[in-house]
Amino acid sequence: MKKMIAPSMTLFAVFCATSAFATGQTLGTQTGQELGVSLSSYKYEESSLDVKNEGIKLGVDYTTTMAAQNDWFFKLNGRFAYGKVDYTGSGTSDNNPDFYYEIRPLFGKDHVVGNSVWAPYTGFGFRYLNNDSRGETSTGAWGYQRVSRYYYLPIGVTNRFSLDNSSVLESMLEFDYLIRGEQTSELSDVSSDYPDIENRQDSGYGIKFSSMYRVNDLAIGPYIDYWNIDKSDTEVFSDSTGTYYGYEPKNTTVEFGIKASMRF
Repeated sequence: MKKMIAPSMTLFAVFCATSAFATGQTLGTQTGQELGVSLSSYKYEESSLDVKNEGIKLGVDYTTTMAAQNDWFFKLNGRFAYGKVDYTGSGTSDNNPDFYYEIRPLFGKDHVVGNSVWAPYTGFGFRYLNNDSRGETSTGAWGYQRVSRYYYLPIGVTNRFSLDNSSVLESMLEFDYLIRGEQTSELSDVSSDYPDIENRQDSGYGIKFSSMYRVNDLAIGPYIDYWNIDKSDTEVFSDSTGTYYGYEPKNTTVEFGIKASMRF
């Protein structure tokens, strides 16, 4: 007698075989390099003072990855983004240069779950931002350069889900705990009578999210970076006209855009 196999069991077997092949061949973290480019909308805001910097940024990022034994991996990630932003606050001014870069050594471990891989990771992050608002605004106020440095702890997870034998949906969610922030306001740009102010920021966090559609070595998809930083400490300084208090207000930064990348 010819043995019959239920169609549903046949489909299940094919699905499992396909998933196992995709997981073993394409979903695990691979040794290699990846270069990406991005276009994004950028907005920095101090809501208590109704201050904003808004503009478009072009970015480039590079990641080198080493896959180790027992599904462990190590990464070194770097990113640079530049644009010109429009200032609104004490008057307005347009096309102010604004750039940042980030450097992040990371490590983590792959975990296979069904036809997907979950890869939690952590490490260390450093972010440097320079906003150059020197010059006169529409109301006669004078701007200055502002430099931010964030030292933070990233805690994230990447999920890779097999769509077919050659394509994968790769999503990432990350929480960034601010260890220390340092804010430099170069008030000497306004007048040599003013000192540059250094403020420390001890409380804040960031969130990163991306979802990339990957076909073989090419990928494209949306991303968002968000920072929420609390008010800094207060520095006291004096000049010939009196005593002043300087601090960095509570602020948020939102950047969202689209990224394309290639592995090699």
